[in-house]
Amino acid sequence: MFRGNLMPMQAEEKIYQIALSQVRGVGYALSKKLMARFGSAQAIFQSTLQALTKAPGISKCIAQEIRSSDAFSKAAELLASHDKAHTRVITPWEAAYPERLKHIYGAPTLLYLRGNVHLNTAKVISIVGTRSATTYGKRVVETLLSDLSTYPLLIVSGLAYGIDIHAHRTALELSLPTLAVVAGGVDIIYPAAHKRTAEAMLAQGGLLSEHPLQTKPEAHRFAARNRIIAGIADATIVVEAAQKSGALITAKYANEYNREVFAVSGGIYAPYSSGCHHLVKTHQANLLTSAADIVDAMHWDEKVPVAKNILDALDKLPELTEAERSAVQTIGKLEVHIDELSYQTQIPLNQLSAILLQLELKKIVKFLPGNRFRLAAY
Repeated sequence: MFRGNLMPMQAEEKIYQIALSQVRGVGYALSKKLMARFGSAQAIFQSTLQALTKAPGISKCIAQEIRSSDAFSKAAELLASHDKAHTRVITPWEAAYPERLKHIYGAPTLLYLRGNVHLNTAKVISIVGTRSATTYGKRVVETLLSDLSTYPLLIVSGLAYGIDIHAHRTALELSLPTLAVVAGGVDIIYPAAHKRTAEAMLAQGGLLSEHPLQTKPEAHRFAARNRIIAGIADATIVVEAAQKSGALITAKYANEYNREVFAVSGGIYAPYSSGCHHLVKTHQANLLTSAADIVDAMHWDEKVPVAKNILDALDKLPELTEAERSAVQTIGKLEVHIDELSYQTQIPLNQLSAILLQLELKKIVKFLPGNRFRLAAY
């Protein structure tokens, strides 16, 4: 069910956030610094030209564009048009924005979503592969998802022919939520042959894009789309892929983001397994033979302890330094990426790595795949 774009955030601040995302030269990294400096998007736009140019990374040209009188009205029009089309516009400052995506280079400054899906589901995996899926590849997808269906899982793929669409359809059959990251606007289903599946996904998942409505899925947008497929997930699974498959681009991004990558083996003469074999041989992917490989590597069967015990006992741990206490309090009851922890605590990454190592040795912090941390049992 579509809930609209203006709740629970204040409508005016959200419009300013959208306006900020539309300023040329202001990506997510710079917008995050500006928000920290000025306190809100509205405050950024209401600042003087002089105050803006004093901010690190802001040129006079960018400052002048921020001060442009029509920035707010254009953002308001964009929000209204998408609201009318039952499409959510999500900024990085909303809880609905995928937390995992915030930690990738070049994170989207805006996301457009149709459907009924929680983008911060506890466990998210992306499944990608060849457009010419074999019976073997389809069977692998079916078996994997069936064996993983007991976990709170979101299945992500790209709605393409072959492995992608089979992953979406299998997820639907198993009542698993599934998300398609598309290269154009979420109103343009490509390929058109998958329209019925895409419509079914709106009730049990959704369609996601970094582009507004009516954006055509042009060739150059597909590789950029793959970075979102990799960045939104805890792990990427390559089921079948030739040596030059686009699925290998997704795997490359996943490795760059320190996410787990799995590749399914096939026959040594099978052309659509050669890319998977290459990933495993070059140590770019874990060999995947069953769902248990994923569960073990991702520690999904480990009992997650209640962090409240450590937080309650924090005052009784005098051996902790001030920086260690800051890290523990910031992690709280969540799983936090090291980049986000560094940003929140203002501790440089090199120092924070050493602090987290000490906390791990003290059995206070638990290291998770993808450079994420949570509090351990006390």
